[in-house]
Amino acid sequence: MKQAPGIRPTLRFAALALAAFTFTNTARAQEAELSLEARLARLEQRNGELERQLGIVADELERQELGNVIQPLGQGVSGMGPAASKVYQSPGGVSLGGYGEAFFTNFQGSTDEADALRTVLYVGYKFDEDWLFNSEIEFEHGEAGDGKDGKVAVEFAYLDGRIDESLNVRTGLLLVPMGFVNERHEPTTFLSTYRPFVERVILPATWREVGAGLWGSAGAVDWRAYVINGMDAQDFSAQGLRAGRQNGSEALAEDFALVARADWHALEGLDLSGALYWGDSGQGAVGADVATFLWETHLEARWRSFSLRALYAHSKLDQVAQLNSALGLVGAQSVGEELFGGYVELGCDVFALSGVGSKRSLEPFVRYEAYDTQAEVPAGFASDPANDVDVLTLGLAYRPTDAIVFKLDYSDFDNGANDAIDRLTLGMGFVF
Repeated sequence: MKQAPGIRPTLRFAALALAAFTFTNTARAQEAELSLEARLARLEQRNGELERQLGIVADELERQELGNVIQPLGQGVSGMGPAASKVYQSPGGVSLGGYGEAFFTNFQGSTDEADALRTVLYVGYKFDEDWLFNSEIEFEHGEAGDGKDGKVAVEFAYLDGRIDESLNVRTGLLLVPMGFVNERHEPTTFLSTYRPFVERVILPATWREVGAGLWGSAGAVDWRAYVINGMDAQDFSAQGLRAGRQNGSEALAEDFALVARADWHALEGLDLSGALYWGDSGQGAVGADVATFLWETHLEARWRSFSLRALYAHSKLDQVAQLNSALGLVGAQSVGEELFGGYVELGCDVFALSGVGSKRSLEPFVRYEAYDTQAEVPAGFASDPANDVDVLTLGLAYRPTDAIVFKLDYSDFDNGANDAIDRLTLGMGFVF
C-alpha cells in the first residue's frame, strides 16, 4: 500500500528530532557527571590545602608553647649558670633546663671507672613579674640508689621575690654563694672534667642549706647575703668539713650561720669576688659551739683568647680539742683547726687565637692546686701528711657548640705520704 505523499517527510523530521533530543540529553548528563567529578576534585584540593594550613598553625602554636617552657641559653643570673637561670628569662609559667656529665677515669695503679656522674633537670615556675620558683633535681651515678652510690637529690629549691630593680628576697634550699663552682657548676662553665679539688675539699661543693636572705646589684657590684642553718660538726674529720654539709635533709638547726658575697665587674674582662661564712657548727650535740669561719676570694680575667682563674680559701675552727674528744678522735685523726687551699688556672682558646671564625672552641689549660685540711691542729694532736696535697692538672676542653663540651685531662697528685693516685679522665658534658 502506498504511503501518502506528506507522511515520509514528517517521519524523517520526527526521527531527526528524536535523535537530537537524545544527543542533547546525553551531552547534558555527561556534562553534569564531569562537573560533579571536577567539583569533587576541587573540594579534595581545598581540603588538602586546609589540612596543610592547619598543620602549620598547630606547629607554630606548639613551637610557641615549648618556646615559653624551653628558653634558649642566656646569661647567668645572681651567680647561677646559664641553664639554671632560664626561669628568669621566661615570660611566665613553667621553664625547663638541665645538664649532664659522664666520665671514664683511668686511676694510675688502681681500678678504672666509667661513671654517668650526673643527669640534672632544672624546673622553674614564674608566677608573675615579682615571684618565681627555681629548682635543681639531680640523678647521680646513673641510678637512684639501691646498694650503690646512686641517688636522687634536690640541689636547690627556692622562691625569689623582687622588692625593686636592685633588691630581691630569696628563701628555701639555697646554694651557698662561695667560689666559682658551688653556684655555677654546669660542665660548660669550667674547663676540667672534675670540679677543682680545692672547691670540693676546702669549699665543699656542691653545698646547700635551708635559709633566707637578700640579693641584688649596686652599680658594678652584685651581692648576696643569707642566714642559713649551720654545719654539723659531728661529721667533720681530718679530711675536711665536706661531710658536715647538711644539704637540707632533716638538718639540725640549733646553730645558724651568715654567708655573704660580693662580685665586682667594673672592668671589662675582669671579675673580682669575695665571700665569707660564719656560724656555729656544734648543733648542741658535741658539747662545744665549734665556731666556724670560712672565707674565700677569687678572680677571673679574660683577654683575647686567654683566660685566667685564681682562688684562695681559708677556714678556721674553734674548740677543736673539745670536738675531737666528743668524736673520739686521737693523734693524726684530729679535725683541722685551720684548713686552706688555692689554685691558679690558665687557659687559651686556640681557635680564637688562630682567628678561626667559629662558635667552636678548643682550650688547652693548666691548673696548679694546693690544699691542706690539717694546716693547724690542737696541741696534743698530729697532722697526717696525706692531707697536705698538691695537684697539677693538664687538660683540653673542646666545645663544638656553647652547650656541649668534651674534655680530657691528667691530674698528677702529690702528698706528704707519697701515696696519692694520679688519674687520666675523659669526659663529656652538656647543658640545655
